[in-house]
Amino acid sequence: MKSFFLCLGFSLVSLMSKAQELPVPLQEHLLQVGAELLYPVDADYKPLYIPEDLFQPYDYAIRSGKEGVEIRFLFLPKMGNEPHAQVNSYRMALHIGDNQTSTSFTARELTERELKEVFNADWGRVYILKPKAAFSMQQYCRFLVLHKHDQGIICVFYLFDKPSLAIDQRLHMVRYQ
Repeated sequence: MKSFFLCLGFSLVSLMSKAQELPVPLQEHLLQVGAELLYPVDADYKPLYIPEDLFQPYDYAIRSGKEGVEIRFLFLPKMGNEPHAQVNSYRMALHIGDNQTSTSFTARELTERELKEVFNADWGRVYILKPKAAFSMQQYCRFLVLHKHDQGIICVFYLFDKPSLAIDQRLHMVRYQ
């Protein structure tokens, strides 16, 4: 019985280490901006193929059919020291957002506590908008943009059709070191 639990323990540890192994290109992007990613090991998140001809390129993407959420990451190292980070975030939101007259989007600045304790960032903002069809067929996009001086900008796009707790739970999955 003791050996059964020992084998079970080793199996779980090896499974967890495999689940947390990040692809090399993603590791390189994280290293360039000095960030870390808390990869979701639950909810069956799988990496997505990234087509070459995109309306808005991104560096990495994962999707969970269970949660109904696609998450795309864009890393912009050494880019946009303030106030350029804010300008770049507005520009990106307008670029990916549906610009129809009946469409609106919201934005909120991250609090000082969120910036320092959660993201270790100098500046950040969260947008909620309806994405252009060329960007995504999902109905909604929660767009998180983080900036750290002399390290760069991280953009995270959470794409979904139905709001759920998963979107809030996944908001804090990336942070600067």
